[in-house]
Amino acid sequence: MHKTLLLASLLFSSTGFAQETVTAPATAAGASASTTAAASTPAVSTISRIRLFGQNGATAFLYRNSSCIRGFFSDGVEKASGSMSAAFGSFIGQVSNESLGIPETETSLNLSSKDGLLSKAYFREYEIPAGKPSSLRLGFQNVSSFYVMNGVRHETGGSSCSGDISFTPRAGADYEASFSWEGRQCRTGVNEVVVKEGKTELVPVPVTAAPGC
Repeated sequence: MHKTLLLASLLFSSTGFAQETVTAPATAAGASASTTAAASTPAVSTISRIRLFGQNGATAFLYRNSSCIRGFFSDGVEKASGSMSAAFGSFIGQVSNESLGIPETETSLNLSSKDGLLSKAYFREYEIPAGKPSSLRLGFQNVSSFYVMNGVRHETGGSSCSGDISFTPRAGADYEASFSWEGRQCRTGVNEVVVKEGKTELVPVPVTAAPGC
């Protein structure tokens, strides 16, 4: 009787071990297949990039993830141009460009042509969330205009102009803010920087006037 129980116990243990050793490789194979499937799925970018221009006498504020304009001293406002440090650097000609790798455009390559008296032109590039609105406050006074193809028009009675705009970037896309004069009107806008067959194009994107928050 004891021998029969002992034999049955040994057979149960042996069977349980056998099931465990067979099951373990199957689980590992499943995990490996899941890892391979995850690795083959391309990651979707959650950011875009934008280039803002500045110089002494210009304003370029960036409001990420916002469809409206907050105050000058609000948290999270990027002052690419218009802060005291940027104005001083432009004034003495010691300000430098800050690039994240956005392809060069005709404007950025010929930026020195925008220099004014005690007003060196420069650009700075920023990451912005894709698929969510970001807003810009752009202002220029007695400085050369930047390239623009489309945008929001603002009435002006003199040589200065400022405007607030908002747009929603595509994932992984690069952009460049712009400004131009048309008679007594100035226009602020945003262009997508597109590289086709080795050539860089500026494609206008839809923008809207941004209200105050």
